Amino acid sequence: MGTAARAAPAGMFYGYWVVLVLALTVLLSQGIRFAIGPFLKPVSAELGLDRGTFSLVVSLGLFLFGAFMPLVGRLVDRFGPRLVCSVGAVAMAASLVLTGLMTSLWQFLLYYAVIGSLGVAATGHVAGSVAIARWFVRRRGLAMSALGAAGMAGIALLVPVAMWLILRFGWRAAFVILGLGSLAVMLPLMLLVLRDGPERLGLQPDGDPAPPATAPAATVIERTATMDALRLPSFWLLSAGLFNCGFSMSLLSAHGVPMLTDHGFHPMTASSAIGFLGMTAIGGGLLRGFISDRWGHKPVLPSVYLLRLFAFGALFFVRDPAALMVGAAIGGVGLSGSLAMTSALTSEIFGRYSVGSIFGLIFLAHQAGAALGSWLGGVLFDLTGGYGLVFLIAVALLLLAAGLSVAINERVRPPCRTVMLPGQPYPVAGGR
Repeated sequence: MGTAARAAPAGMFYGYWVVLVLALTVLLSQGIRFAIGPFLKPVSAELGLDRGTFSLVVSLGLFLFGAFMPLVGRLVDRFGPRLVCSVGAVAMAASLVLTGLMTSLWQFLLYYAVIGSLGVAATGHVAGSVAIARWFVRRRGLAMSALGAAGMAGIALLVPVAMWLILRFGWRAAFVILGLGSLAVMLPLMLLVLRDGPERLGLQPDGDPAPPATAPAATVIERTATMDALRLPSFWLLSAGLFNCGFSMSLLSAHGVPMLTDHGFHPMTASSAIGFLGMTAIGGGLLRGFISDRWGHKPVLPSVYLLRLFAFGALFFVRDPAALMVGAAIGGVGLSGSLAMTSALTSEIFGRYSVGSIFGLIFLAHQAGAALGSWLGGVLFDLTGGYGLVFLIAVALLLLAAGLSVAINERVRPPCRTVMLPGQPYPVAGGR
């Protein structure tokens, strides 16, 4: 494959095939994670759980998803995305099948929250961002946005699919079908297509020409030590913004469908509205990636958080099915882009070979917010009988996230951003 890539430089850059496989992986991984809402009522009813307990399991899973991210990021930096994503696909599928067979709360915690979180972490945005940061520099914003758009496509597709499977076959069979189906799609493509970086195929990022043969036999690797990153205000501003992002997204994931059914909507209408949010977010995310490659990633990030407010307002206040779909279509434009712009800024500020370790830590903040959003949504529902208070908190946090994003100074960067590695294309293992 490497020979073919060098022999046909005029063809499509191989990095786009990598993006395509990673996008499909994120579509399935994040779409299945986001499709937990349709399972809330049937699982709670059969296992005898209240919404607070169900939300606590989902919350723990979201937190562990983030807690595993720094480890996954370091593993991807060391072994490359191909191996880590492949193992993650197997773990995620096993988790879903086992969840479909569970009979008690402790099994729900182990299968869904622990094993599932490890699998989703290894097939999610961090692993994909590591690979894309290696394959692209000038087109990084658009390539990163493809992952965000894929995650939204997963919402658009898998939330209504999960609900249909539950209504048609029951929630247990739905989990099993999602697990085995996702593995059958992801694993072969990962093994056949994914490659850990352009240098392994004798290529350069963005498909640029190779350097002259007279160039020194060494590669400049952009890296930042974790402690140096922690000293930079940008790290904390990016992390705080993603904390607030995670809160709102997990609230929507775990409680969006139940809230809409509480408001009188049919389960398929509720699931379709959440799916429609994801569908319109695809185009919005790709448009932001295109814009960010020309005018910078930082100006785009606050717009994501501000536009997302409309989605929350539409879902909470609208009671007519047609108006709900219109509101979802408009609000979904603001649902995608936060992870893409944050990972692109991470690569820009800290170096493209630090994305695994640094963005893994930043993503932990996202999942801490996600865990809080899912859990607090269930607790406040049990206390107040509705979702009004927690949705108000989400709106306030989104406004704060927009302000924090404006304060990021991407021109202030840590010291010693580059190291020279003579004779090594890049510091990870893995063959072709």
